[in-house]
Amino acid sequence: MATHVSPEQLALAANALAAGKLVAFPTETVYGLGADARNGEAVRRIFAAKGRPASNPLIVHLASPDEIPRYADLSRSFDRPLVEERLKKVSVFWPGPVSVVLPAAAIIAKEVCAGGDTVALRIPRHPIALALLAAFGGPVAAPSANISNYISPTTAEHVRAGLGDAVEAILDGGPCEVGLESTVLSLLEKTPRILRPGTVTREQLASALGCEVEGPTPGQHSAPAEGTLLSPGLMAKHYSPRTPVVLKPFLDPKAQLPTRIGAILFRPQPLPFNAVRTTVLSQTGELDAVAAKLFTALREHDALGLDLIVVDTCEPIGLGEAIMDRLVRAAR
Repeated sequence: MATHVSPEQLALAANALAAGKLVAFPTETVYGLGADARNGEAVRRIFAAKGRPASNPLIVHLASPDEIPRYADLSRSFDRPLVEERLKKVSVFWPGPVSVVLPAAAIIAKEVCAGGDTVALRIPRHPIALALLAAFGGPVAAPSANISNYISPTTAEHVRAGLGDAVEAILDGGPCEVGLESTVLSLLEKTPRILRPGTVTREQLASALGCEVEGPTPGQHSAPAEGTLLSPGLMAKHYSPRTPVVLKPFLDPKAQLPTRIGAILFRPQPLPFNAVRTTVLSQTGELDAVAAKLFTALREHDALGLDLIVVDTCEPIGLGEAIMDRLVRAAR
């Protein structure tokens, strides 16, 4: 991963966070729009800049797993020793793309929790994110750095195009390595449950924890007005370009198709229509490459003035579950 940030830029960004301003920074997943998670006024600026529903909670980024007891109230856990044991086991994925939902400590601004009493915490893997967290010395609430419901940003240019002057500083770390948001794991109940799939799969988490891990609840996605959510990434429509999206298996080639169609494919294959532009994400259908390039491809196609974007699909197994989670909601 690129690290194009000077110590002076890091210091300026840390000072901006301390002053209650917004800073965009790279993580291994997507770019985040950060504010001091203890400062309610600063957190409200995130919601205003993104046009994000107040019912949609935020993930808080920490520099180390050692900080979790400071920002999660583990005394309110259903079984504190068991939760502490599970946190140690989950820590094999940190720094990395796993967020855990726990009872929130009082120091976390209530706006972060969107009206609830839980908080999602993670330790990001990108060196710039970790350097910023160390320089700031506190928790940073950071959803994806884009207008709400639009395609998540995986480059600094995406952030500039979407948020512009709403951000005090944008730290450029190059393209994100993973390209999909973190797996969100709830540790609020006896059986851990994935609220949002990501690149760390249910099978990997179950192996690390040594217990069953439930998958996302069918029909869990909500409209903005349907009450407080336990986790970000649960809105029914999300990750969506302005151009209509149709998933390839649901395209009727016998129907009257529009003239300007774009195609995003997971591997080279023939198409039953003429595409204005075709983007192949992997020559072999390798899902890590698909995940890393998917959001950028959607943004590029959305900028072409197309009538329709047709996107390939995969089996919702392993990493495929996270990819299909994003695409199903992008197509709504």
